[in-house]
Amino acid sequence: MFLCRMRHLILVLLTLTFSANAQKTINKIPVNELELNVPLSTYEPELFLITGEEEIYKNNENLRQNVLRNIEKGIREGLYAGYTLNVVGGITASRTTLFFYKEELYKVRWFFLPQDHPDLAEKADRLDTFLTEKYGPGDEQIPDLLKVWQSKKRYLQSFSEETEFQIEYRDEKIHRIVEGLK
Repeated sequence: MFLCRMRHLILVLLTLTFSANAQKTINKIPVNELELNVPLSTYEPELFLITGEEEIYKNNENLRQNVLRNIEKGIREGLYAGYTLNVVGGITASRTTLFFYKEELYKVRWFFLPQDHPDLAEKADRLDTFLTEKYGPGDEQIPDLLKVWQSKKRYLQSFSEETEFQIEYRDEKIHRIVEGLK
């Protein structure tokens, strides 16, 4: 009985140590060369900032008003038009969206779509493998659907649907502030 409890304790300690190391890793190592908590001006040359004046927003007043309210609150969204930051684990995203609060990058979403990646399921597996090798097994997992790596400072998730695979990387503190403003 004592030996069984001792094995259980050792297993729990190893799991906690590995989880703590994974959390430290997610705080120190970005997903690619993109860094959170840097000024908007760092990415501005390769960024198309959403203004609410784009055709899609002109045709949908509710969406337009939402974008304009966000801008008033210091929340900006931009589409990355460059190449370097659009690549995760050697795979180019279909679209990369950067989110700023008070001119500071706090969240990034990479979208991988079937029209650009006909073998989307295989690409999703490769991306999840890349993230797992970089950050460890993750804190939450739903096989073939969702993986989450989380610390107090950073949050990273990969999410798979039939129509897309998505990776989101964000600063937790700023994300909570922004969510409170919406």
